[in-house]
Amino acid sequence: MSSALPSLASLIDLTGRVAVITGGAAGIGRAISQRLAEAGARVVIADIAEAESVVAELRERGGIAESAHLDVTRENDHLELVRRIVRHEGRLDIWVNNAGVYPVDSALDMEAARWRYVMQTNVDGAFFGARAAGRAMIRAGRGVILNIASTSAFRVSSDGVSHYATSKWALRGLTQALAREFGPRGVRVVGIAPVFTRTDQALRALVDPDEPDLQAAEMLVAERYRSRVPLRRIAEPDDIARVALFAVSDLAAYITGSVLPVDGGFLAVS
Repeated sequence: MSSALPSLASLIDLTGRVAVITGGAAGIGRAISQRLAEAGARVVIADIAEAESVVAELRERGGIAESAHLDVTRENDHLELVRRIVRHEGRLDIWVNNAGVYPVDSALDMEAARWRYVMQTNVDGAFFGARAAGRAMIRAGRGVILNIASTSAFRVSSDGVSHYATSKWALRGLTQALAREFGPRGVRVVGIAPVFTRTDQALRALVDPDEPDLQAAEMLVAERYRSRVPLRRIAEPDDIARVALFAVSDLAAYITGSVLPVDGGFLAVS
C-alpha cells in the first residue's frame, strides 16, 4: 500500500468535472454555483428563472459556466438536460438538487393545490433530477448527487410549514435510499441541511408583503432566528456553499447517505 497521500489541493480540485446546480440563479444555489466554479468545475446553472447574469458573473471571475432552462416539476426537462450535457461534454459528475420552495401556510387552511405544488417542486423535482443524473453517472461508474434539505428534516421548529417540513423529511429519506442503491455502482448521494439562511426567498416567505416597513420587518425575522443559533449569527448562502463544495469534492469521498446539518449549532440546543 502506497504511503503517499493526495494533496489537499487535489482533493478540493474540481477541474474537468461537470456540475449541474438546479435553482442556481439565486440564493443558496447561486452561492454553490460560485464555489464549484471557483474550484474548477464546468457549472451548468439549471433554473426556471433567468440565469445569464450569474453566468456572466462567474465567467468574469474566470469560471466556466452556462445556463439551462429547467422546470424541476417536469421529468422530461431533467432527461433532456442530462442527455444534452452528456452528449456535449461527454460526462456528468455532480448534480445538486437545490431548487425548492419555502411557503408558509396553515395546515388547516391550506389548499390541496398548494400542498401538491410544494411536493412536486421539492420532492418530485429532486427525485427526477437524481434519477436522470444517476443513470448517467452509473454508466460512467462515478458521480455525486447532493440534495439540499433543511434542519426541518430533523426538527420542525415553526408553524405553517407542514408541507415544507414533510418535503424535506422526504428528501432526507431519498438521500439514504439512493445512497444504498447507487453506492455499489460508484455514485455517492449526500445531503446538507441548512438552518434558516439569509436569502430573498426565505425572507419573503416570513414577512407580510403588505408590511409598511419591509426592511425593518426582515431585520426582526433575522434577529429572531439569530438569537436561537449558538453562533449568534444568521447563516449566509456562502456558509452553505462551502459545505456543499466539501460534500461533492474528494474530501468527502467516503461519505454517502448522510445529511449534514449546517446550522450554527441550532439542532444541538433548540
